[in-house]
Amino acid sequence: MVTIWLVWIVFGWFRGLFSWIIGLAMKGPWGPKLAATWGVDPAQWRALGLQALPTHLQWVVAAFAILLTFLLLYLIGLFTANVIGRRILEWFDYLIGRVPFIKSVYGALKQIVGIFSGQQTQGYQRVALVPFPNELTRSIAFITNTFRDPRTGEELCTAFIASTPNPTTGFVFVIRRSDIIEVDWSVEEAFKAIMSGGTLIPTTATMGATKTPSSASSRTATASRPAPPGGDA
Repeated sequence: MVTIWLVWIVFGWFRGLFSWIIGLAMKGPWGPKLAATWGVDPAQWRALGLQALPTHLQWVVAAFAILLTFLLLYLIGLFTANVIGRRILEWFDYLIGRVPFIKSVYGALKQIVGIFSGQQTQGYQRVALVPFPNELTRSIAFITNTFRDPRTGEELCTAFIASTPNPTTGFVFVIRRSDIIEVDWSVEEAFKAIMSGGTLIPTTATMGATKTPSSASSRTATASRPAPPGGDA
């Protein structure tokens, strides 16, 4: 969706560029001759722009815009693949990181795109089932880090529970390692399951290290509520 959106934006830019070039030509000394050749009324051009052109010329303009769009994206790819292009991108990131508000939006979007492009999936170390929203249910989560309670020495994990069908939002909880059920799903399989509402859940996956004591509290979370009595589901 991001790719289609960006290509559509660039396509619109090129259509606007053609409109601007043709508009300059119509205002120049060759304008009346071009209008007579194309059968365009200058007044209609000022009111409608490209839509005032004959249908076959509109198709020609659209075709050139599409070709230039993909050519530009291809050249950008070649440019960013070399050392100079990477240095310029790093310089651009540095500048954007100094602009208030814009740096927050740019950084968040860059992280989201990096997640779905596979550049940051290593941040999601393991896929697991965690007791949320209560002890009777399990939610798909990504174990992002492990550490120990400095007071008790108990092993804890930070788990990101993504929302459905938009996995870019969710909750981050701190959960006891003993309350987590690890599964052998890949990060991509887990994302597919979340975004599809469970339709694409990997049925061949097996459970990993299962430790679910029924008497222990399900999590140490930033926001929690008392769980109903009973064992794990």
